[in-house]
Amino acid sequence: MNIVLDISPGHLDLDTTLRCGQVFRWTRLGDWWFGMLGDVMVKMRQEKQFLNVKTSAAISESKLEDYLRLDDDLGAIIGGLSKDRIFRSVANQVSGLRLLRQDPWECLVSYICSRNCKIAMISRILNNLSQKFGKKVVWKRSVNYCFPEPNALCQAELSEIASCGLRYGKRQAYELKQIAKLVCEGAIDFEILRRMTYSETKKILLSFDHGVGNKVADCVLLFSLEKLEAFPVDVWVGRAVVQLYGKFLGSEFIQRIDRTRHLSARDYGILSEFGQMHFGRYAGYAQEYLYHWTRLQHNACDQ
Repeated sequence: MNIVLDISPGHLDLDTTLRCGQVFRWTRLGDWWFGMLGDVMVKMRQEKQFLNVKTSAAISESKLEDYLRLDDDLGAIIGGLSKDRIFRSVANQVSGLRLLRQDPWECLVSYICSRNCKIAMISRILNNLSQKFGKKVVWKRSVNYCFPEPNALCQAELSEIASCGLRYGKRQAYELKQIAKLVCEGAIDFEILRRMTYSETKKILLSFDHGVGNKVADCVLLFSLEKLEAFPVDVWVGRAVVQLYGKFLGSEFIQRIDRTRHLSARDYGILSEFGQMHFGRYAGYAQEYLYHWTRLQHNACDQ
């Protein structure tokens, strides 16, 4: 199936959007990006203001537009954030970056697996999980795999899950298996969580533990549960905030963040609350722009 979407100039940079570190299972081969939307294999290529999409099976334009969040008025969002002169400079360097509307289950597993991992390693882990536990999809000469359903991880042995290259081995395999069990039993209902407020949803996600701390919860809230005010923080974002907005945070705090490789819960809270207060309802967009910008400054894009 072929789809061509007409994108307003400057309202989507596909390369930046797919390589900025918010999602992990898209691969660029030549001019095309290959990935999965549910059980459909998709390849996409941007040609100026047109997005050329080919799929292994029928898929609606609305599903693709939903995934790319084309309902977000990117110009208005970034224009509003860019009233801040500092952020405007960042946005000019990473223009066209859009948040994606990810599947909540895949997003949750992805960020549980992401702890203390580079993007390339996260991608390997998720692709290994998909190949081992997901449905195989063949399209012409291409082969890919659906992301595993929760019941597949529920039924798997810990050693099988750990063999997919998890950084923390069987301990992390246990976390994934327990989270999958909560989803299978209905204790985690993503549609209900989507309708709740940011603070209510985060409180519930944190109560499940099993690898879900502040950063994982905020990433899931932002990238899959419609909480665009979420401001996930890692060391990269922390350093970007203190570099650009240090005058609001104090010299002692700046020095502490500059020295650390792992944020304490207290420092995470300070940085995340600052981001939410400073950037408002679209703090999540500001966060992703800051994250990608600071990694570009350090030549750290490893995808």
